[in-house]
Amino acid sequence: MVPSTQAELTRELLTAMHEVVSWSQVQLRTTLDRLELTAPLSEALWALDPELPAPSMKVLAGRLHCDPSSATFLVTRLERQGFIERVPDPADRRSKTVELTDKGTKVRHELIEAMIDQSPLTALGVPDQQDALRLLRKALSQASAAWESLPEDNR
Repeated sequence: MVPSTQAELTRELLTAMHEVVSWSQVQLRTTLDRLELTAPLSEALWALDPELPAPSMKVLAGRLHCDPSSATFLVTRLERQGFIERVPDPADRRSKTVELTDKGTKVRHELIEAMIDQSPLTALGVPDQQDALRLLRKALSQASAAWESLPEDNR
C-alpha cells in the first residue's frame, strides 16, 4: 500500500532506514566479534576520522550524539584495546584530544571496509546511491539549521 500522507511516508522512510541499519549490524556481527568491538565501540571508531583533526572529548560526544560520560566510557574501552590514545590538546593543554593509534587506524579501516561490503545499500546502483545521499544530506542540513536556530536552553 502506498502511503497517503506525509506522516505515513515519513514513518515508512524511518522504518526502512531503521531496517537498513539493523540489517547492517546483523551482517557486521562476525566482523565486530573478530575485531573485539561492540556496536557502540564501532560507532566511536567510525567517528574518529583520521582525515580530521583529533577531536576533544566534547566534540567526540557531539559526533556520537551522546553525553560526555558515555563518550568517556567508550574512549576508555578503546584505549584499553590500544586503538586510541588521549593526547594533550596543543591549543589548550588542560584538555585532551582523542587520537587513533596505528592499530586503531588499521582496525577502523577493516571495520569500514566490512560495513561497505556488507551493507544492503551496496545493492543499489551508483545513481540510486547518489540520489539517496543527496536527499539524506538535504534532510540533515535542514534539521541541523533548525536545531541551531533554537535557543541554547531548548536544545
